[in-house]
Amino acid sequence: MRSALPLLACVIAVAAEPGGGPPAAPAGKRWAPIAELSDEFTGPQLDAARWMPRHAYWKGREPSRFREENVSVADGMLRLRSTADAALLARAKDPERDVWVHAACISSQGPLAHYGYYAARIRASRLSMTSSFWFQGKFSEIDVVEQFGASARYPEKARLMLANTHYFRDGWAKDRTTPTTWEMPTRSADAFHVYGMWWRDARSIWLYHDGVKVAEMVPPADFDERQYMFFDTEVFTWHGLPSVESLQDPACNTMLVDWVRSWRLEDAP
Repeated sequence: MRSALPLLACVIAVAAEPGGGPPAAPAGKRWAPIAELSDEFTGPQLDAARWMPRHAYWKGREPSRFREENVSVADGMLRLRSTADAALLARAKDPERDVWVHAACISSQGPLAHYGYYAARIRASRLSMTSSFWFQGKFSEIDVVEQFGASARYPEKARLMLANTHYFRDGWAKDRTTPTTWEMPTRSADAFHVYGMWWRDARSIWLYHDGVKVAEMVPPADFDERQYMFFDTEVFTWHGLPSVESLQDPACNTMLVDWVRSWRLEDAP
């Protein structure tokens, strides 16, 4: 396990960093860091005490699959690459369904997230693929962001903070959602943005950008279960497929996560 000292240094430093800390706590409460869902990614490799270099229970969205080798930590950043397998693409009869893209994902070590504040400093890849920060349980999902750095069909969405919730207790065919957008000052792949989410209670989620509240989401049912935390890249075919050239370009194909920080409310002394 990591020493608590880097997390303590993080807590001291966040006050000077826009979006680096949580909003003001309600009266009688204080924010307590959640160590197992926080990381500055300063080590030489992914911290196995906190993360799995894959999705906990899913292979990924066609035409991609998650690959552990596309996950790395370097220069103080989590790096999630998306790459192309040209040989598989050459044999693909349907490039939207046959797997030929290698994506990337990390998962928390368990469904550890519940009510609290969660934030991550992210720069999206320059691909027609998502760069996402999200949570999921057995029947509910919170997408803090599903960013597109270079959507092939909707390039104008590069400036949008794209959030959502999903409630699928009765199956995905009856999924209930709350899609939410907010226009950012710069495109998601041009700069780092701090994306935050205050999961206040079962029916209230507030969204933050660089520490400023920008939107609210009301889940379609009670979101009261514990959820996994994920960072991943996926192909959304309705946005258009990424090009092989972009997937082979290191300047385009990597989602960067500078840090993730999490807090829960507790009674103030």
